[in-house]
Amino acid sequence: MITENEALDHLADSGLAAVIKWAAPVAFARTAQDFDEDAGHDQSIVGGHNYVYIRDLLDRSTGNGRYIRGADVTGLGEDFVSRGISAQAFATMPALENGSIVRSDYQQSPGWASGDIRLLIQSYKLGQIDKIRWMRPAKKRVAGQQFLTSVPLFEDEDMGLQSLPGIPDDDEFDGSTLIAAHASNPITGQFELYVGQSKNPAYRGDGCWHWRQPLLRGGQHPLDLRAPASPDMPGNAPTGVVEEISVTVRAERRGKTADGSE
Repeated sequence: MITENEALDHLADSGLAAVIKWAAPVAFARTAQDFDEDAGHDQSIVGGHNYVYIRDLLDRSTGNGRYIRGADVTGLGEDFVSRGISAQAFATMPALENGSIVRSDYQQSPGWASGDIRLLIQSYKLGQIDKIRWMRPAKKRVAGQQFLTSVPLFEDEDMGLQSLPGIPDDDEFDGSTLIAAHASNPITGQFELYVGQSKNPAYRGDGCWHWRQPLLRGGQHPLDLRAPASPDMPGNAPTGVVEEISVTVRAERRGKTADGSE
């Protein structure tokens, strides 16, 4: 069990926040480059492409998946790690210590963990961050984790109780699992990236988050984060500026959502 502030601090200190904030806009720009409405592309294409690209970029930046490095290897060749992304995207990729962030999947949902915090990724329709339905069984179980609103006065062990952190049926990871939720519109260039602890609504109209914080919001994708253009890739990503939101700033307190509502 972990509080919101503890989770945000850990995300910042571990580099998890840095890599997801790097990966998401690169993925959004690449999806916008691929997107072709005239060919029948719709929201399912956007969500699917963003998911695949973010998964690859997180593995790429953390040295996991097909980019995994051995313990005695200082790094992979730049030509391999930089393949498929722009020069600026590669140049701005966070530099992490080998093994500091590891793959920690949960029931076929890809995850990345550092210490006792794990991130899973989830797509949603832009502007509907508070209307996500946790349909997959794995995401439902993640949303059923215990939640702390504040640091307890006494630990469970002090009261002779047994603590069950995280997901009860997950024997591979002992900690708290958070969700990095992403959305983009390849036509308008708008995009969002949030992180938070999900929950299963207790009643009709109840929210789908215990807490959530915006990591990135923007109106357009940076053009130079796209992969090098090729003849078989339709569409162009618009230019623009990313608004980066620091997760270490506690502007929104518990009890309020990120947009200020109760």
